[in-house]
Amino acid sequence: MRKKKKGAGRWGRLKHSYIVLVVLAWTLFVLYPNPMKLGLSIYRIFHPPINAVGVAHLLEEIPLEPAEIETYVLREIPYQYDWVTYGMPWYFPTLEEVLDNKTGDCKSRFLVLASLFESQEIPYQLSFSLSHFWVVYEGKAETPLEQAQNAFMLREEDGSLQIQVPREDRNQIWNNFREGFWEYMPFHRKTLLILGWITAVVTMIVRSCCFKKTEEGVRA
Repeated sequence: MRKKKKGAGRWGRLKHSYIVLVVLAWTLFVLYPNPMKLGLSIYRIFHPPINAVGVAHLLEEIPLEPAEIETYVLREIPYQYDWVTYGMPWYFPTLEEVLDNKTGDCKSRFLVLASLFESQEIPYQLSFSLSHFWVVYEGKAETPLEQAQNAFMLREEDGSLQIQVPREDRNQIWNNFREGFWEYMPFHRKTLLILGWITAVVTMIVRSCCFKKTEEGVRA
């Protein structure tokens, strides 16, 4: 009797683990119908697709000073969340995608600015925080969002990386995540996501009740 009980308990835990895995897979599928996009985005954090040649056609119209070039990029690439531009909660595009869409979030602006600096041989550093990507250059003023202490990774022009413990404000991280991830998520995606979660919870409750009844039957 004890062996059966132990085996039944283990099987119940395995079924619950299976349901959790299904929920995770469902969540990934709803957010990223093509999961390769997420994999590429993570890869591009460590290998940003900076392309000096790709911005050659912009060189005649950009100003000379780094701060003015940044202002130019902010004006020419209006801010827009990835849900709207790419249909995903978080995506690191290529330079070509940014220039085709002519809009994007901080990653898009970051990529165009770094490419312009690269083409003009202006020294720069890439900074990555949990809620924002930005380019640092000589004379750049820090803002509450763009502070050295906020970054978890710094990347030099030569590709060398520096990892550090970020000291970014938690409320800032949460507010950026909530707005970019949830508030701009299309309604049908929210519906699919929530229905999947509800189905998983109901399934776990039903299975737990069935398991208890089976266990009581075995004891009897």
